[in-house]
Amino acid sequence: MAGTILHINAVGLMAAIAELKDTSLRRRPFVVANQGLSRAVVLDLSSSAHREGIRRGMLLSLAQRSLPGLRVVEPDPRRCAEADELMWKMALGLTPLVEKCGRGHLFLDLAGTGRMSGPPQDASMRLRREIIARQGISPTIALASTKTSTKVATRVFRPGGFVALDPHEESQLVRLQPVELLPGVGPVLKDRLSLLDIEMIGALADLRPFEARAIGPRGPDLVVRARGVDDSPVNPQAPERRFLEESAVLEPDSAEPELLRLIVVRLSATLGFAARKQGMGARRVGVRLDFTDGKEGFAALRLPRAMYRDDELALAAEDAARRAFIRRVRVRRVTLRLSEFGAAGPELDLFDPRDAKVEQLQGALDRVHARHGYSALVPCAFLSLGQSMRVGA
Repeated sequence: MAGTILHINAVGLMAAIAELKDTSLRRRPFVVANQGLSRAVVLDLSSSAHREGIRRGMLLSLAQRSLPGLRVVEPDPRRCAEADELMWKMALGLTPLVEKCGRGHLFLDLAGTGRMSGPPQDASMRLRREIIARQGISPTIALASTKTSTKVATRVFRPGGFVALDPHEESQLVRLQPVELLPGVGPVLKDRLSLLDIEMIGALADLRPFEARAIGPRGPDLVVRARGVDDSPVNPQAPERRFLEESAVLEPDSAEPELLRLIVVRLSATLGFAARKQGMGARRVGVRLDFTDGKEGFAALRLPRAMYRDDELALAAEDAARRAFIRRVRVRRVTLRLSEFGAAGPELDLFDPRDAKVEQLQGALDRVHARHGYSALVPCAFLSLGQSMRVGA
């Protein structure tokens, strides 16, 4: 009997929306990209463009040189958000345990829904037919016992279809897939695994503990996932309702602007690292200052998109701190909160890749921090904070 965790993967949601708006795009290669950017990248693409060798994340100029006559369509974030919201509401018709995990991706826990909706396999098929009928989008869906197995399965059987896996089938299917299909394995880690002659998920699952640690700080966790062990529950709390918060107590109290600025930057870097580990970016930054006399100042900024890099978050946090510092009184505690999260990535951010070097530097810093701890590598300016603050107090 198949499990009760359902994953819905609306593959190529941006491209599917574009085809619904312009039926002439069907059966021809096209990409979705922001042509107005100096170094635009491919955000999404049609299946025929994929067959011609075009890939997401590729520079638009390179894609056009590779495939002369390639048609370019501007993204429609509003329509994509509406389609995503409608799909989420349809899923709620089956179960209240629905987790948003990025644009066009949902996890559902169908345990205990049999009396109302029938067997999970039948309910899953009905939901897929409803999505096709109401939206014209044909998602891939998979039913299994863990989130990892369902996500791998939808990547195997995309761009459209349904598969229900028995527990003994899950491990077999997962083991036989390329390692890049395992959630958490990106291009950099894939190349590292290739150097170790690890091309399939099964080879990763067979690693011994000391071999797993040699991969990196996330090695042991990836090996456990590769073995099909995943007890993470479906979290119905929407990402935009989650938050990360960190505080620092000043010792002694201070009203020195430069010291307060450095503390805010340090807190934003700490929370930014935590957000990136979850693949999330914040759309709201708030700063609260607790003054020595017991009063407080607060200011929050809504960001134009989901931001996740340290430099972006620091600028927003500094601005919020300046607005909160409304009294010439010493500050006892500084609290920074990141909230209204969204998935960090080109599909939501639509960023200009002129900042590619900054993105690469941020990734390098995160790898050092993940392996050796956050204090292993910090800006020199933070060293002066050692005796002036207690983080998390």
